[in-house]
Amino acid sequence: MKKLLLCAGVLLLATGAFAQKTMSGSSARFGLKAGVNLSTYSGTGAADLDYKNNIGYNVTAFGDFGVGNNFFIQPGVSLQNKGAKLESTGTVGGTSVTGTFKQDVMAIEVPINAVVRIPTGDAGAFQISAGPYVGFNISGKNKYTGTYSSGAVAGSSFTDRDIEFGSTKSDDLSSIDFGANFGLAYRLNSGVSIGANYGLGISNLVPKDSRSNDDKLRNRVLGFTIGYSL
Repeated sequence: MKKLLLCAGVLLLATGAFAQKTMSGSSARFGLKAGVNLSTYSGTGAADLDYKNNIGYNVTAFGDFGVGNNFFIQPGVSLQNKGAKLESTGTVGGTSVTGTFKQDVMAIEVPINAVVRIPTGDAGAFQISAGPYVGFNISGKNKYTGTYSSGAVAGSSFTDRDIEFGSTKSDDLSSIDFGANFGLAYRLNSGVSIGANYGLGISNLVPKDSRSNDDKLRNRVLGFTIGYSL
């Protein structure tokens, strides 16, 4: 993760140097923010299940490049921990047991947000943002606790395993995700900020060869962050 953040910082610094030369009277700043994700899935067809929130984290390196009065573009490179949970109840030896399935996914995202700044005097400013992102699923794990039942097989148990990404029937999830971000933050003039962001996945995470009828699975992520920029 250290190498990822270092590369992201170098990339943003290089982009900032170019932006400053081409934007007369505008400034650029760079920052880092991190926090907690509450992620789940929205499904249709066979993927329409009662998903619960998975608690994860997020780390983002970003740059703010002014294009007008109180308006700027904010590209970034982000490490996002996503996924969801499912719970089931089965019967083993006449006893009711509960199991949990957790899908834990790590993704690298590249968001590009448009941000409107609303000053609040000398203290700081609210920042309202929106924009697209592209995500690349790089690793993950299917985890089981208790006795988890799949379908009509009550009391069945499973073993933790790595998630396979791709487009074939043997894969678990698609490797690429597209979506939109919507955010609200407050940035103090000292550079410290606190914010919330909602990631609305648009692309179908069900592998292409496994899709039938209306089977769709999409990311839904609510994130909270604390950051610093200068």
